[in-house]
Amino acid sequence: LKEEAEKIGYPLLIKAKAGGGGRGIRLVKNADEIEKAYMIASAEAKSAFGDGGVYMEKYLYPVKHIEVQILADEKGSVVCLPERECSIQLKNQKLIEESPSAAINSSLREKMMNAAAKAVKACDYVNAGTIEFLLDKENNFYFMEMNTRLQVEHPVTEMVTGIDIVKWQIRIAAGVLLNFSQKDVEIRGCSIECRINADITANAKGTGEIVFLHIPGGPAVRFDSFLYQGYKIPPYYDSLLGKLIIQANTREEAIRKMKASLCELVIEGTGNNINKQIDILSDKDFCAGEYYTNFMEKRG
Repeated sequence: LKEEAEKIGYPLLIKAKAGGGGRGIRLVKNADEIEKAYMIASAEAKSAFGDGGVYMEKYLYPVKHIEVQILADEKGSVVCLPERECSIQLKNQKLIEESPSAAINSSLREKMMNAAAKAVKACDYVNAGTIEFLLDKENNFYFMEMNTRLQVEHPVTEMVTGIDIVKWQIRIAAGVLLNFSQKDVEIRGCSIECRINADITANAKGTGEIVFLHIPGGPAVRFDSFLYQGYKIPPYYDSLLGKLIIQANTREEAIRKMKASLCELVIEGTGNNINKQIDILSDKDFCAGEYYTNFMEKRG
């Protein structure tokens, strides 16, 4: 283990090979930390995914987390949809996603899409999936992983393209071929998603009964959730309560619209992160699009 780690170089990451969603990951800064990190990552992977296998990779810092949504049918047609940026994370769990990324120009987008399509075709993948990359400050991008499923943040892509990814996931599984090509995909403004999580606050626990729920509405405002008044939040599962998604003509308008929608969203009876999301959207680095995966770490 230590010999292979020396070949990669420190710092490095130990990651669950069957993992996803930020689980089963440990940062190793030096050789003294590697055995403990390996044991913890492997145990967490075994608990979460039923497979304790892990692998090591070089730790890149600072980076942006950029992913490309793909659709691929049985005849080999592959369409890449506009990228999503998922760099706002807490403990490797995504908090905010947006599409398109403020850091990606048309030339870089084309390169990333070509790389994603090449990867999909190389493994003969069929259906909806996501190729995830890390992007450094010099615009070099590195393959991180592929998620062979629908992701939590897929609605932002639906909002900026008008393409129903869930519908196409089902249609492709039924053998239906894609009836559009890459040239038909257009970016329509900007979309942002905020994950609304149960959270322990000064006034409430992260569990309990929902005593009042008000969901924002209006054009291009969407709240995907299982919540209803009277529902009791258990302590046993993921903390996600819902996803608030909006779309607007520009990124500046999208940020304002999301902040307004968050102010309208009321969830009483359990602690949540609504106010924290508003704070993030008000941060000057977020507003400028100049943020990386260490954003929350820097905020403290």
